[in-house]
Amino acid sequence: MKHGFFNLSAWILAVMLLASPFLFAAQAQMKEDIVPFAGPPKEWTTYQSSIRFSTDEKHLAYVCRKEKKFAVIFDGKMSAAYDGISQDSPFLSPDGAHVAYRVVKGDKWYVVRDGKEEAAYQAGSSLFFSPDSKNLAYIAQKNKLEFAMVVDGKEKPGYSGVVKDSVLFSPDSARLGYVVYKDKKLILVIDGKLSPQYDELSHFIFSPDSKRYAYMAKLENKWLMFVDGKEEASSEMMGGYSFSPDSRRLAYSLVEDGKWRMVIDGKKGPAYDRVSNATFSSDSRRTVYGVMKGKLSSMVVDGNNERSFEEIKYLTFSPDSKHCVYSARDGKKQFMVVDGKVGEPYDTVYIPVFSADSQHLGFRAQKGERWLVVMDGKEGKAYDNVISPVFSPDDKHIAYFAQKGGVWVVVRDGKEEGSVYAQLASPVWSPDSAHLACLAGVSGLGGAGDTWRVLVDGQKAKTVFSGFLGLPPLIFDDPKHIRSLAQRLPGPEFVRYNLTLP
Repeated sequence: MKHGFFNLSAWILAVMLLASPFLFAAQAQMKEDIVPFAGPPKEWTTYQSSIRFSTDEKHLAYVCRKEKKFAVIFDGKMSAAYDGISQDSPFLSPDGAHVAYRVVKGDKWYVVRDGKEEAAYQAGSSLFFSPDSKNLAYIAQKNKLEFAMVVDGKEKPGYSGVVKDSVLFSPDSARLGYVVYKDKKLILVIDGKLSPQYDELSHFIFSPDSKRYAYMAKLENKWLMFVDGKEEASSEMMGGYSFSPDSRRLAYSLVEDGKWRMVIDGKKGPAYDRVSNATFSSDSRRTVYGVMKGKLSSMVVDGNNERSFEEIKYLTFSPDSKHCVYSARDGKKQFMVVDGKVGEPYDTVYIPVFSADSQHLGFRAQKGERWLVVMDGKEGKAYDNVISPVFSPDDKHIAYFAQKGGVWVVVRDGKEEGSVYAQLASPVWSPDSAHLACLAGVSGLGGAGDTWRVLVDGQKAKTVFSGFLGLPPLIFDDPKHIRSLAQRLPGPEFVRYNLTLP
């Protein structure tokens, strides 16, 4: 009997090891790597509102002060001290490799780029880096009557004024446009070439491929639509305008005989009391825009006016451009409308989310006092609250957070996972769809005493922080490595926080 029992135990153990290869691996701790960013020197105080992180979360810049002097610290290196630094400084380039800021020295303003002072001016505007991070533009006041655009330290011709919010680089960084004042009129400057003078001038846009541009201008009580410098239409009033993703198409709205019409590819649509901005599908072939007749709203999809509702919002195309979805309300009930078909009624429906392959659609909905996730038309379990679902990269899994009894739990593929927490935030899947990471609030309910840690597949990381920064705050560099920026108190101290999964 003893001998037989021994064999059975060994057999059971062998089966456990063969059947559950990750049984003990699940207990392995994630490896943490914490690298603090350099703080200010002793007796210098950091301005919290000035803290800037690069989008890749590798660079940090901020303004600090000691008595009556100010300086910028970029990646631990301190600039010269100045009499003042603008409140909107510092500015980081899109790639995070360059820093610029406006400073006061004596009675003059200077722009400092990567530690080098440019020419002195009476005043200056906000700074604008090009998308490729190679160029820097700003507006400089030369004297009481003259302002100039400065690009990479070189002045462009001066004018009586430059519109601050008009400065725009093209997506490829090769072109620059801005609006100037001359003789009390407005002029658009594109690539150094001046447009005619106008009484009013709306914002201008570049096409996604940077080859085209469009703007609206008012002259003698008429609004004019210009495309690539040529007048295309005129009206007593005009609305928003946009290029298609492939840059070949343009849509805008205008008023004709007191009614609004959408103009797409130069062709006017039917008349309505109101129209919204048009949206192009990702393949640029399809269009959709909202219209109103009386008190009712409807969507015009590819030129076809669909059913009317009391309210419409949350519009999206599927990634493959084949499906158009929006939410609608009639009375006290709301619906999700998919390709013109009205779904089940709910008390509330929120933003629709497609899987990357466009085969699945999910959204959060309210039914009575309970909330649930609706996936491909099927209702999930009802909770006190839920967040919008997140699809895995391979489109085979879905995750969301659900609240029950005042605490939150992770729900993966319809099943609750791990412990409950005071708060959960920022779910993200690994590139191979094998892991789900998020932030878990381990104390407090939104107050100053909150502490947070990373949660991966239900397993808690060891270190707790006062907060995480960046959008998104967690980034998978590969299936096994997560990086983030975190904050620790007191201080605050900012750190690079990296996790290596078992």
